[in-house]
Amino acid sequence: MARASVSGVARVVEHVCWTLACVAIVLYLAARTDAAISGKADLARATTAATRATTTANVPPAAPIVDTAPPVAAASGLQGLLEIPSLGLRTPLYSDTSELNLNRGAGLIGGMSVPGQGGNLGVAAHRDGIFRPLENIQIGAAIEVRTASFHYVYHVTSIAIVDRTDAALLRRTDEPAITLVTCYPFRFVGPAPRRFVVRGQLDSAREATASVTPPLREKTAAI
Repeated sequence: MARASVSGVARVVEHVCWTLACVAIVLYLAARTDAAISGKADLARATTAATRATTTANVPPAAPIVDTAPPVAAASGLQGLLEIPSLGLRTPLYSDTSELNLNRGAGLIGGMSVPGQGGNLGVAAHRDGIFRPLENIQIGAAIEVRTASFHYVYHVTSIAIVDRTDAALLRRTDEPAITLVTCYPFRFVGPAPRRFVVRGQLDSAREATASVTPPLREKTAAI
């Protein structure tokens, strides 16, 4: 009788443990989804505000840099590769920040520049995925963007932590620049309250060659 009682208690404990584990997984997935949706909405609002502010200020559009090549892919597809050698970061760069694209790489921020246009090139990715190594970025580090036609090299000039609705660093720039954006803090659970923003200035833009440009193959990035 005692053995049966102990066995029954063990089964109850096991059942409770499994239930708690399932609840924890559901809560984690819900928090991640909520963070992604919230972050995307904040980014959209900030980009809209930045565009409106730039128009109001009547800032002339930035002059394009030397390349005149068309975008390397269709508007909805792969645009190139983003690399930060000092962090060992190398990821596909997609045309937008849809959840599909951010789950497999980095995406261009809508309303900002694209490779080859000059101005402020905006790139976003998940803090718990592709951009996790970004927390170790240093001033002066190289940021490279490779397309089928050109190879752009930037260097980091500033690192900032801002409110998630702060659009100042997303505004158009006269000089060619790149702005990397992800949520902050990096290990925060749920919708992150701030944004980690890395700004870089263009050092060089040269035509790509077979020796420096890897094939543009779409692949799922590990998260």
